[in-house]
Amino acid sequence: MNQVNAVFRLSLAVLLKSRRTWVFGAICFLPLLFSAGGTALIASGNGPSGLTGFGLTSFIIVNFYMYVLLAVITLFYGTALVSDELDDKTITYLFMRPVAKRTIYLGKYLAYLVCATMLLLPSATLCFLIAMAADPAGETSRHLPVLLQDLAVLSLGILAYGALYTLLGTVFKRPVFVGLGFSIVWETLVTFIPGYLSKLTLKHYLLALLPHPAGERGILGFFESPTPAPLAVIVLLGATAGLLALGAWAFTNKEYVLEQ
Repeated sequence: MNQVNAVFRLSLAVLLKSRRTWVFGAICFLPLLFSAGGTALIASGNGPSGLTGFGLTSFIIVNFYMYVLLAVITLFYGTALVSDELDDKTITYLFMRPVAKRTIYLGKYLAYLVCATMLLLPSATLCFLIAMAADPAGETSRHLPVLLQDLAVLSLGILAYGALYTLLGTVFKRPVFVGLGFSIVWETLVTFIPGYLSKLTLKHYLLALLPHPAGERGILGFFESPTPAPLAVIVLLGATAGLLALGAWAFTNKEYVLEQ
């Protein structure tokens, strides 16, 4: 555990100082502006008829955080954990240390979890609080369990997608393009196909846990076969563990040759 902690602290320091983190921080600020603008319209009576602060935050959580930010942040963080070391030609320095490769892999993954969580969860919480200012007093506390469930679903997404994209970054030479293709073609387009094929995607199980009506979850909600929440959690955690183990195995056994 001391070795994991050392790799974790080193990787976390690098990630926090990276330009990627600052860019993602700015991107996570955009939904707050959208929430503030929508809240102002609702409070002034100029918003769409029937729109409430809770309806606004439901729309933002689903369409901004679940469909966009979660995919973007996990993809570009996860695929970079190993590929950045190769591009910077620093991976040999990691391998020279008396630390098992699987320990390096786990420490870097834990650092990713901290960074992704720090970006997504506080942003989603602030978005909720801003939007709920448009509703009567007491509505915030009444809908607080929904926020907690949203945060839990985002956390599961960070775990599962991070394990997947870190594996892609370990195996493929250009993992971002592979990850983009997987995210667009499989995780999105396959969900439009009626039947059970969508149950082979991670997004299906994340959407099954969202505490929002199908209409607020977009058109994808109408094409899904329902999955019980306990089963969805088990599948996501199992997929995370399996992908993480597979990635650690690939990282341990693969020979990395640095380009001159």
